[in-house]
Amino acid sequence: MLDAIRPLSVELSDVWFVHWPVSPRVVRSRIPEWTEPDTVDGSAWVSALALSMDRFDVFGVPVREAVEGVNLRTYVTTPSGERAVSFLSLDVTDRLAADAARRLFRLPYHEADVRRRREGDRTEVVSRRREDSDVRLAVTFEPVGEPAPTAPDTLASFLVERDRYVTTGPFGRRLVGSVGHPPWSVQPADVTVTERTLLDAAGVDEVEGSPLVHHSPGLEMTIGSLEPL
Repeated sequence: MLDAIRPLSVELSDVWFVHWPVSPRVVRSRIPEWTEPDTVDGSAWVSALALSMDRFDVFGVPVREAVEGVNLRTYVTTPSGERAVSFLSLDVTDRLAADAARRLFRLPYHEADVRRRREGDRTEVVSRRREDSDVRLAVTFEPVGEPAPTAPDTLASFLVERDRYVTTGPFGRRLVGSVGHPPWSVQPADVTVTERTLLDAAGVDEVEGSPLVHHSPGLEMTIGSLEPL
C-alpha cells in the first residue's frame, strides 16, 4: 500500500507558492511519458514553492533542521486518472538532505544557496543553484488577507491539494509516491518576480500570464515510499 511506509517527514513553515499558467505543450516533454498534463480550462500550470523545512526526518530519525528549499513542479494525471505532481527540480541548502532524498525518491534534487529576508510583511527569497549560479529564482512576496482552507473544486485546490507524486525508475518503471498532510491553509499574496531562470533551466521558457500566488503558515508532511504503478 502507498500509505504503509513513510520514510520522510518534514515540518514546513512560511511556504510561498508561485503558479504560472503554461501551454500543455511546454510541459509535455518535461513529465514522465506515461503521464498527461493536468489542465484547467486548457492551461497547464507550473509552480515554484519557496519553503522552510524546520525539521527533516528520515525513517523517524531527525537528520537536519532549518533547511531552505525551492521546488519547481507541474501537474499530471496517471493512466488510472489519479492527479499527481511531477517535480521538475528541487533545490535545497543542505547536501545531506539532497543526497538522501535523491536516493530515496529518485527526484532531481540540487544543492542551492537560498536566502530569505523579511521586512515587515514583505518576504524576499533568492535562490541560486551551486552547480550553476545562472539557475536562479528571485521573488518578493506580501500576503493579502488571512489564511483559510482551500475550497473544493477551485483553482487553489487544484494547485495546492495534491497527495501523489510521480517519477520514472530504471528501465522506464512507472513509480508513484504518496504525500500525507492535513489540508493546506492559504492566503493570496502579491509578488514581484525579478529572476526566474530556474524555469528556463527546467525547459519552461514560455508562460501565458501573470503568476498566481498563495502563502501558507506551513504544516507537517510525510512522504511515502515509491511504488510501481
